[in-house]
Amino acid sequence: MSLIEFLVFGCGIRVECMDTRAELLLCSVYGSFIQSIADARIHYRITRQEAPGGLLIARQGVGPMVARDDYEFLFLFEKDMIIETQKLRPDLYFVHSAILELHGHALALVAPSGYGKSTTAWALLHHGLKYASDELAPIELTTMQVHPFPHALCLKSMPSSDYPLPQEAIHTTCTVHIPTNRLPAPTMLDMMPLDSIFFIRFDAQIAAPVMKPMAKAEAVVRLFTNALNPLAHTGDGLDAAIEIVSRVRCFELLSSQLPETCELIKSTFAAAVSKPKNRTRSF
Repeated sequence: MSLIEFLVFGCGIRVECMDTRAELLLCSVYGSFIQSIADARIHYRITRQEAPGGLLIARQGVGPMVARDDYEFLFLFEKDMIIETQKLRPDLYFVHSAILELHGHALALVAPSGYGKSTTAWALLHHGLKYASDELAPIELTTMQVHPFPHALCLKSMPSSDYPLPQEAIHTTCTVHIPTNRLPAPTMLDMMPLDSIFFIRFDAQIAAPVMKPMAKAEAVVRLFTNALNPLAHTGDGLDAAIEIVSRVRCFELLSSQLPETCELIKSTFAAAVSKPKNRTRSF
């Protein structure tokens, strides 16, 4: 048996792993989270079921989930871990978003699944930005700081030849995972001030990316619809969305060719952080 300990958003997680393949996957995908912890709030036990075959993921007090392959194992484990950490950190506003760092500030790429967050984040790492997350942005509402979630960057499709995968990428039936120690840029492990949100959507029909500032009211709606734990907050999470949008810059981005999209994000963000924010609410 191997014992793996994670620290995620200040929550200790302990995994008893009875399977060599599962241990390799967990250490590769969550290597940035591994550290010794004094106390674990969440406990898992991973075993292999021989017939009909698959990995069993058991959390303390809950019956096991069955994963038939590597993709299901990583999907089910992370989904459960995120839900359980959300319960332990109701003070954080969890948003479905990638997070990257530039010039000491964080930018968020907010969108539902399939809109190009992870692919754009992967490309941006080749343009001088640092990695914090491709999936999750937990925001501290009092300080407007965002926690990193540096699991292995996960792609659902192969990237373009401009941004090739490293040999160490982990391929499953549906995803490709790039461990943080094989990314082309440093990984952020500390909280960062959130400066700008880019609401991103890939559009294959346009020849060049389009960026424009977003009206506050529209930004609130878009942020709220991408929140993962709104009911943990006052006003069913709408108050928090209004607070965040009133304190950060918001842009709408229609992305197309990745190199041009990355340069547009980078130049827009650099120009934004060089100017003082207008904190006046206007809805």
